[in-house]
Amino acid sequence: MRRRRLVGADLDWFVIPVRKITTWGVVIALVAAGSILGYRAYVRAKPTVEDRARAEIETATGLLAKATNAAGTVRPGSNVARARGLLEDARGAMGDQHFDEAFRLAVESESYSRRVLGGWGGADENGDASFIFVEGEVALQRAGRSNFETARQRQPLFDGDFIRTGRNGSAEVMFSDGTLFTIRPSSLFEVRRPSAADASGSEVKMVSGAVNVYTATSPSTIATDDATASVERNSRVSLDVAAGEKTEVTTYRGKATVSTGLGTVVLEDRQRVVAAARTGMLSPRVALPDAPRPEAPDDNRTFDPTSAGEVELKWSRVPEAARYRIQISRSRLFVPDANEVDLDNRTGLSAQIKVSREGSYFWRLAAIDRAGNSSDWSAVRRFRMVSEPIRTGSGDTTPPDLSVLPPQQMGNIFLIFGKTEPGAVVTVNAEPADVGADGSFKKTITIERDGYAMLVIKAVDASGNETIRRMRVFVETL
Repeated sequence: MRRRRLVGADLDWFVIPVRKITTWGVVIALVAAGSILGYRAYVRAKPTVEDRARAEIETATGLLAKATNAAGTVRPGSNVARARGLLEDARGAMGDQHFDEAFRLAVESESYSRRVLGGWGGADENGDASFIFVEGEVALQRAGRSNFETARQRQPLFDGDFIRTGRNGSAEVMFSDGTLFTIRPSSLFEVRRPSAADASGSEVKMVSGAVNVYTATSPSTIATDDATASVERNSRVSLDVAAGEKTEVTTYRGKATVSTGLGTVVLEDRQRVVAAARTGMLSPRVALPDAPRPEAPDDNRTFDPTSAGEVELKWSRVPEAARYRIQISRSRLFVPDANEVDLDNRTGLSAQIKVSREGSYFWRLAAIDRAGNSSDWSAVRRFRMVSEPIRTGSGDTTPPDLSVLPPQQMGNIFLIFGKTEPGAVVTVNAEPADVGADGSFKKTITIERDGYAMLVIKAVDASGNETIRRMRVFVETL
C-alpha cells in the first residue's frame, strides 16, 4: 500500500487493491448477516410475557398438587385453599390475555403452597390455632368427621374442630392473634373462625367444662349455650360451663362483657357472674379477693430429699383472705392425678410440706374469702428434689445440650420448642422459657416489627455453663 500527501488539504488518500476491497466486502456482509440472524435467534429465544406466565402457572400447578397431598383435608381459608384460588385466578387472567396479572397471581399461589411444604412439621399448615402443650388424655375431632383422634403438640387447628379433654387431660391452644386458651380436664371445646369478614381476634365455643383465656393485643369471643363472653384485649378470664345448668364467667384481669337473651353485664378486675341456662338470667356481680404472691422458695430451687425433709412455702398476705389453698403437682397444668398436695385450710402465710420423692414439682396458691369465693391462682413456681448434689463451681465446665426445633410462626408470633438438660434455665431473647422436668421447653415470642429478626435461645446449667443457639426469622404482617 502506498501513501500520498495532497498538498494544501487535510485528507489522507489510500490506495487499496481491488482484491482487498472484495475480501473486506464479503467479511462485512457476513458480519451483517450474522448479526441479523443472531438478533432474530435472540428474539425467538427470549421468553415473552405470555411464555413467562404460562411457565409460572405450570410451576404453581405442580406445587399445589404436592401441597394438597401433604396437607390432606383442604379447609376454607387454609394455605392450600388460598393457593388453589389464586391459581384459578391466574388461569382466568391467562385466558383473558392479561399475562402480567396471570404471572403475578401464579407466583403468589406458589408462595402459599411453599408455606405448606416448607412449614414446621413438614406437611402441616399453621391453621387458625395450634396445640402448644398437650398433657394426658386430649382428643381432636376434625370438622366434618365423626371420630376423635389423639391430639399432639404443635398440631394445627381449624374452624369447626372439636377438642375433648379427659378427666386427667389438659391442653394449651394458641390462636394466630396470640390469644392463649388453657382447656381444663373434662371439657369440650370448639375452634371457630370469626363469622364477620372484618372481625378481629379469636372465637371459640365451650360446650362443657372449663377454660381459661389470656388475650394479648386482640379481643376474643367465647360462646356457650347459655351466654356469650366478649373478652377485651390484655385480659385474663375463665369460663366454667355446666351443660344445661349454668355458665360461670370470671374476670381476673381486664374486662369482659357477658350477654344472654335477657341481659348484659360488664365484668372488670376480679368479678364473677353466673348465667342460668333455663332462665337466661344473670346473677349479681360478685367481687373476688386478689391472688397471693409466692415468696419462697425461689423459682427452680433444688432440694435434697434425704436431708431437707420438708419444703417451706411462703406467700404474701391478702387482706380479704380467710384462708389459703395450696396445690403441689407434678403437672404444670395441675391435672388431678398428678396433684400431690391440695390443701384449702391454710390460715397463715407459710406451710411446711413433706416431699420425699425425687423429681420436679410445681406449686401455686389461691386466697379464699369468708364467703368462700376464691381468687385466681397465683403465678406457678417450681422446685426439684434431687438426691445427687448439683455440681457447682469450676468442677463442671461442660455446656448443657441444647436442641431447638424450627420455630412455628403465626403472623408475628413464634412458638419455640426444644430440649436441654434437666435443671437448666432457658431464655429466648432474654425472656424466661417454661422448662419441664425432662428439660423440654417452650416459649412464645412476639416480634414487633416487620423484616428479619434474630431469636437467641440460651440454656444455662447450675454451674453457669451456657449454650446459645441463634435462629433468623422473617416477619411480614399484612
